[in-house]
Amino acid sequence: MDDGVLQAFDVQGTIQATIVSTTHLVEEARNRHKLSYTAAAALGRAMTGAALVLPVVARRGRLTMKFQGDGPLGKVVVDASSKGIVTGYVENPRVELPLNSLGNLDVGGAIGKRGYLHVTSDTGFGLPHTSTVELASGEVGEDLNRYLVNCQDAGSVLIVGVHVSRNGVEAAGGLLVQLLPDATEETICMLENNFASFGTFTFLMRRGMGLEDILRRGLQGFELHDLSPFQPLRFDCRCSTERFIQALKGMDRQELLEMAEQGEAEGRCQFCNAVYHVASERLMDIAEGAG
Repeated sequence: MDDGVLQAFDVQGTIQATIVSTTHLVEEARNRHKLSYTAAAALGRAMTGAALVLPVVARRGRLTMKFQGDGPLGKVVVDASSKGIVTGYVENPRVELPLNSLGNLDVGGAIGKRGYLHVTSDTGFGLPHTSTVELASGEVGEDLNRYLVNCQDAGSVLIVGVHVSRNGVEAAGGLLVQLLPDATEETICMLENNFASFGTFTFLMRRGMGLEDILRRGLQGFELHDLSPFQPLRFDCRCSTERFIQALKGMDRQELLEMAEQGEAEGRCQFCNAVYHVASERLMDIAEGAG
């Protein structure tokens, strides 16, 4: 299944739904950052959650999320844009924990149950807006749902999942269903009944179900219309040699000269782990400009 996003509304105007597949981009992140099983699950859930929440809070812009808990993973940071680009990193990518009491990867223990989720949305109009909520569990899905309820005033159900094996990321994706103003008690009861028997998102993916099939399973009893065109998603980054050079231009002249004497400057992008090198001669030119 290709990575991408689908959106839909029901005919009665009671719900809107967003569903995503993120398997390949999460696997790309796992490889680039050499993530442990637990770190891959944590970052994968966060990247999936960003792809789900972006159309809600910054449809034509950019979204940055930072999970800052008291667990050993440290910061989990994700950046997503309306161009279908998602990237992210974990502060301590090699952290591994024993399975939790349910036999699953302990994402909540790795991120931590105490701390904050910071969400910054940039619609491209005016200044970016940042909202902060306390972590609900560190499990990512519950934390994002708390953000939507508290900061976006949106009743919602949000599911994210990542299945990691010794072969890598085998399935990753998620579903967000939001209540619209015309929602009724019947709407809520139907959703509760559907999700009580829904199962896990990645299990359905591994059985070979496509996004539309999974969406209709979660929304049985709702008549859907206006399924959006499939929007591809990919792991990518805005970093470049030019951006690294711009960062160097902000440094002190003496520091630049010392790096030039050592032969070169090396920079590594946190989001994609790409490494950039600037040779001694170029550093001398930058230092002269800084003088």
